Amino acid sequence: MPGEILRKPGRLNESEFNIVKSHTFHSYRALEPLYELHTINQWASFHHERMDGKGYPFRHKGADLPLGSRIMSVADAFSALTEDRPYRTSMRCKDALQIVRDMAKEGALDPNIVSMLAQNAEEIYDICMITGISAIEDYKQLTT
Repeated sequence: MPGEILRKPGRLNESEFNIVKSHTFHSYRALEPLYELHTINQWASFHHERMDGKGYPFRHKGADLPLGSRIMSVADAFSALTEDRPYRTSMRCKDALQIVRDMAKEGALDPNIVSMLAQNAEEIYDICMITGISAIEDYKQLTT
């Protein structure tokens, strides 16, 4: 993924967003020859699919989505909302959780997994904050 897209401070245009969306397809193709990683490939490649079939890259839905990819979808959405991004600051746990709940109501995310997240949201949020700080420090060491 080009760094200028990942670090862009404003909205992505359609072309840039299509490049971002391609990461799941490229993951699928890169891992496809490694049969031993078939399950992991599905989880990684389908994490932007939606329960209602409106996701990408393959438009799988509901029962066609492995449990692992449904868990990754919820985790990805929650972590994206609670992390700083070039175009916005991180959200508080309560606000991010409400958005994830709304996404489940709209048919994007598995409501059962969102419910499990809600039961443990504060603890998960705290872990995300600690690991995020550590990741930033590691990244700085790699780039200096």
